[in-house]
Amino acid sequence: MDVKLLFVTVVLLSSPLLTLCDPLFVLSAPNLLRVGSSENVFVEAQDYSGGDLNVKISVKQFLKKNREILSKSVTLTAANSFQILTDIK
Repeated sequence: MDVKLLFVTVVLLSSPLLTLCDPLFVLSAPNLLRVGSSENVFVEAQDYSGGDLNVKISVKQFLKKNREILSKSVTLTAANSFQILTDIK
């Protein structure tokens, strides 16, 4: 059997499918964050029916990830449909 085919089969069978993720957590941000400028970040919990969900957004130095540049916490609630658009600076 071809090793590449075996590898692809193992990866496909062992990784969870997005359609099976319940709930699905989504964070959307710009590809590039610019220092000193304001950027919007969207956080969402799809198909989530639990209580309030505290989320910590952490921006770290690229590549090494050894220095935290920014940290912000938001709360997803049923009142905001478990989604929020927040500003980071």
